[in-house]
Amino acid sequence: MATSDNITITETGADGSEQEFEITTGKVEDLAADDQGFAEGAVEAMFDDGSTDHDAAYMDYDGDGKLDTAAADTDGDGVTDTVVADTDGDGKVDAAGVDADGDGNLDAMAFDTDGDGVVDATMTDTDGDGQMDEADIDGDGVTDYTLDADGLPTEEEVSTNSVEFTVGEDGFPVEDAPTDESDAFADYAEQPAADYGVGADPAFVETPVDPGYAASPVEPSDTATASDADAAAAAEQQAHADAATDAQSAADDFVAQGDYAAAADARETAENEAYAAGDSSMLGSSDSADLDNAAYKQEQAEDYQTQQQEHIAEGDYAAAKEDAQNAGYATGDADYLAGGSDHTGQSDNDVYNLDNAAYDQKNAESSAADAEWYANAGMDDAAQSAADHADAYAASADDYASRADEDSYSYDADPSSAVETGGSYDAPDLDAGAYDAGTYDAGGYDAVDTGIDTSMPIDTSSSYDPSSDV
Repeated sequence: MATSDNITITETGADGSEQEFEITTGKVEDLAADDQGFAEGAVEAMFDDGSTDHDAAYMDYDGDGKLDTAAADTDGDGVTDTVVADTDGDGKVDAAGVDADGDGNLDAMAFDTDGDGVVDATMTDTDGDGQMDEADIDGDGVTDYTLDADGLPTEEEVSTNSVEFTVGEDGFPVEDAPTDESDAFADYAEQPAADYGVGADPAFVETPVDPGYAASPVEPSDTATASDADAAAAAEQQAHADAATDAQSAADDFVAQGDYAAAADARETAENEAYAAGDSSMLGSSDSADLDNAAYKQEQAEDYQTQQQEHIAEGDYAAAKEDAQNAGYATGDADYLAGGSDHTGQSDNDVYNLDNAAYDQKNAESSAADAEWYANAGMDDAAQSAADHADAYAASADDYASRADEDSYSYDADPSSAVETGGSYDAPDLDAGAYDAGTYDAGGYDAVDTGIDTSMPIDTSSSYDPSSDV
């Protein structure tokens, strides 16, 4: 049958029975001559570049010794996304399906029930549960039936007698197809309507979607297609993603300003919108909890700075120095949590000046004590000298302390520590866009070559079961 690499897989039925299938992988030219005709048609159906030089996986599903099923990665992303089959054994592709969401189940199928190379019917899984739930059985692009759990439509219900639509020049291979529209209508008029129904062709009866479905006619207002719903959902998802991006940008701006409380509000909005969008790629490293803690640390730093001013006013320079140190620690923690710039420069300046102030203040107190001792000992000259030193030290201490006093004209200010506070972020109303689903154009739907990036592994030994979908 084939000369390329083969892989054997085992399929387990619902009753526990097992059946082995051999998967043949390779290009058309790798296959046996008897199989190349089907393979060429399969590659033509799955790829639209006119070349047969594509790798695909082939299988003889009905065990008659001829390949009748093919699957391939049509967009080159390394995962299988399209499957086609010859369901009636004539060597030509007459069914195709695509996995658009990477869940391992086919999401849309197209059928050529009369072998003329054009699509006669389509089925779609609109809710992603792995089961087909909408059917267009006359090829006009409008949903004719929804399928529920009670069974498929009857053969009489799904009989088709309306004009078909093509899937494009690279769809099902065409042989002796009607050349004009009048011929097509004539063919339909001459043959029983049941010959064109999905249920009328024995090949499709053998491998349909799970026959645990029932069909009910769809009201005109319920004929929105899966692609319409998907597009509307995608528009809403994109709106949430855009809102998350805007909020994160605002959070970044607030962090750059040092306004960590406002940044926390904006980041919380960004997180909520990202969750709704199912995409967190736009979010930064510091989350809303980090930014809330950063804002709390900023408040602590402000409290220490207020206390520092009070201790300076009281002349307790050692206590003021300790306040400056604590303010610096809190500010550093805030910057780290927010991922912001270093704003500890002011506290560093204050610690330096207050350290000198406390040192000189201590020397002043010591000199004053010496002056008192000398005076009590009757050593007036020594007492005066010690008193002079005490005054000099006290003046120096006051001068250093004034440099850490934000109310003083000699305040040693550090511009890099300045921050803006009190900002707020008001999230704009979500605008999902004015998506117009419009009228579904069946002729424009290429059910074979999607170019969709899916996540179904290309490993042909997976649990993918063609009998449930094609």
